[in-house]
Amino acid sequence: MNEVVNHRYANQFAEFGRGPVSVEPSRSPTWFEDERLAIFNRCWLNVGRLDDVPQPGDYLARTVDVWNTSLLLVHGRDGRVRAFHNVCTHRGNLVANEGKGNCRGFLACPFHGWVFDDTGRLCDVTDAGNFFDLDRSRLGLREIACDVWNGFVFASLDPQQSLTEYLGPLTQRKLTRYPFDQLTTRFTYQADERVNWKVLLDAQQEGYHVPYIHKRTLSLSFPESLTRFRSLLMEVMGSHRLLSTGPSAAPFSPTPTGKVAMKFGPNSLEAFAGGGDATAYAEAMEGVFDFHVIFPNFVIAVLYGTYFTYHMWPIAADRTLWEVNMYYPQPANAGQLFAAEYGKVGLRDGLLEDASTHERTQRGIASGAITHFQFQDEEFACRHGHEAVMAWVGQWRADSSATAG
Repeated sequence: MNEVVNHRYANQFAEFGRGPVSVEPSRSPTWFEDERLAIFNRCWLNVGRLDDVPQPGDYLARTVDVWNTSLLLVHGRDGRVRAFHNVCTHRGNLVANEGKGNCRGFLACPFHGWVFDDTGRLCDVTDAGNFFDLDRSRLGLREIACDVWNGFVFASLDPQQSLTEYLGPLTQRKLTRYPFDQLTTRFTYQADERVNWKVLLDAQQEGYHVPYIHKRTLSLSFPESLTRFRSLLMEVMGSHRLLSTGPSAAPFSPTPTGKVAMKFGPNSLEAFAGGGDATAYAEAMEGVFDFHVIFPNFVIAVLYGTYFTYHMWPIAADRTLWEVNMYYPQPANAGQLFAAEYGKVGLRDGLLEDASTHERTQRGIASGAITHFQFQDEEFACRHGHEAVMAWVGQWRADSSATAG
């Protein structure tokens, strides 16, 4: 027998409706190109953490496919972190190799030796006298808008507002008090998947699937989820959203190996169940697992003693690079390192279960057999995400038409 429910999120956020949602934006190359221009070129995207470039002279170079560019973050000797197109203004060669390094204040293009300082200024040109009226002041690295919030570095090709304005109410949430700076040990997973970025995100931002996809992993943290899943709360903050879960109503039963790991530090399955030092995080969290989606493609998921992030980096209408970073305190001994490694593989197992649905869903919607998604109340975060995308693209299309007219 079906349970009688009150559809709390549909009632709370009535303006987003209850009807089916079109699948077309999740499979159409035309939609993808419009999203790239309307959303990804204009929104603030998280491109790293200050931990990536902690010291003056440190730099990070990374490909951002959705921008069709290579991004260069540089920590200047003046203490400021700047973002540039990693492109030499001589003939377009990439200045820095992919990855991290320290430039000691200067970056030299490996092709012809043009030298740029850590503010992007062109300061030396090989055989400069053989050029024709070369104006060095106009040939610095092309800067990209860059700002920092809570240690997270954001950049935007065409910002419509400041980062603080863009994040809006999120900057006033408990999340701002989370001790990100104390959790500096990082593990990273990446997967290049044949899936639309929104389909991938949707698979991660609802708990309706937990009893089926995670019966051997996360369901250990939420035994009651074997029959249903109910979130603690959801909130909308403009285009951003929060999904939070409360502690499990049933006792958490770790595996024998998990019991050993729990003696030394936090691990993912225990944290999902609400285990760990709750008092240290009460002022920084709404529940025991807070899943913050920063539009369009960035997730900060915080738990007691550990947190992880997702980036859904679009490559094509049916291709996405999924980047996952998990953070722990710096281990002080072998036991704490073991606990962190156990948490790392615990998250990995859950991610692999999630990933099993991504490409299967994309193949299904690409077939044309369905035209709409049917979202239930616990999938409200998915509905809100699609509505946000359609709002940004719709506004951009209207603005473009007005300009063309």
